[in-house]
Amino acid sequence: MRKENYSWLQKELPLWLKEGLVTEGNAALLLKRYAEKKGEGHASSMALSLVGFVLVGLGIISILAYNWAELGHLARTLLAIGILVSSQAFAFWVKRYKAHNKPLLEGSGVLWFLMMGASLAIIGQTYHLGGTLSDFLCGWLFLSFLIVWVLPSSGASFLQIILWTVVWVSNHEKFGVMIDSTMKAFMAPWVLLMMASLYVAYYVWQLKKAHDNNGTLLLSWAMAISLMSIFIIELAVETYELRRLENITTFLALFFALYYIAGNLFLSHGEKMWQRPFVLIGKMGVLILLLLHLSFRSWRWMNYMGYDPEGVISMSNFMISLVALFVLFLVLFIRKHKSVPAEVLIILSPFVFFVYNALTQREDAYIYEAVIFINISFLLGASVMILRGAKESSMGMINQGMLLIVIGIWIHFMDADFSLVAKGVAFIATGIFFLAMNALVRHKLKAHL
Repeated sequence: MRKENYSWLQKELPLWLKEGLVTEGNAALLLKRYAEKKGEGHASSMALSLVGFVLVGLGIISILAYNWAELGHLARTLLAIGILVSSQAFAFWVKRYKAHNKPLLEGSGVLWFLMMGASLAIIGQTYHLGGTLSDFLCGWLFLSFLIVWVLPSSGASFLQIILWTVVWVSNHEKFGVMIDSTMKAFMAPWVLLMMASLYVAYYVWQLKKAHDNNGTLLLSWAMAISLMSIFIIELAVETYELRRLENITTFLALFFALYYIAGNLFLSHGEKMWQRPFVLIGKMGVLILLLLHLSFRSWRWMNYMGYDPEGVISMSNFMISLVALFVLFLVLFIRKHKSVPAEVLIILSPFVFFVYNALTQREDAYIYEAVIFINISFLLGASVMILRGAKESSMGMINQGMLLIVIGIWIHFMDADFSLVAKGVAFIATGIFFLAMNALVRHKLKAHL
């Protein structure tokens, strides 16, 4: 809780006691509960601290790079040792004397992580240790691993998880063959998997210890980005030889729907969308996939990409596990909500794409029927958002549904053979209609309050 909100609660509780709204015991419990969260600070303070320390680290690296040619071997070595020891000393000082200042603690971990990489690069360049970029990234990841546990610092953990993802991708043998890359690092896959399990353990620990903390939210963003990147790479590897783009979209929709459900069930840290990384990524992923398939030209574009329309994707263990996990989470979601959610389109998107692909994969492919089906599904899903938004007095949900319908109309309008003037006039008319409907809905909602 913010300090000003806590102060407001302290002032209000005596009035609530007089009015009999709370008992003395309940008032004491409220103060005790929110006093523990009073010093966590604002999300903006955390963000500014992290950005500030990142800029400081990058500034130091830039200054060293500018004066690199003028520095001798001894000077470079002393600089490498100096920046590393200084950043470590600063981090330990913060932990010892300013541990209550979460933004400062997180930022000191970020600075230590960056200076670790800078000092490693200086030593490598000075003494010509050789190796590839992947070797450097592996060394950086390995040497900075304990920062997360020593401080601890979710900011440093965020950067390490992203770095781990880059190292994992660069070490992926099949993906390297696919993109014709020979880059290979010294770190064995089992070592990377062990590190990943420890990062996950740290994340779970933070979820249990401080679910609504800004640091835990930062970890959720790192995990969401990392898992999405790994899934896309694995899916690309699984389907590379089969060349079937349409089937790939089914598994992408399955993955993003799974993200959305998992975010709603376990991995949200507030009501605002930036506090719900899994929900946001899942929703945006599904909507982008749907919008790409609304046009009647989408099928022709897929054929133009050179994918074999006769290919099929076999259900590997990877795919089967994904389907099983989706079914499990869907059952948990239905048991929790026990009603049709406003964004049912996101949840049912794997079924929509399954039917769409089933229609397009027949020998006598029903291309137009498939496109009409996905458009009707999209329209119904957007309509449910509008109706549920009106029922729950949620302008955000109403606007989201209306915006999706407008974008769908624009996509089909751009497909039509009209002049730019006609399209411009249509855009203006649609915009005016959208604003008018928004104002009308606001007026109706205010009248019911």
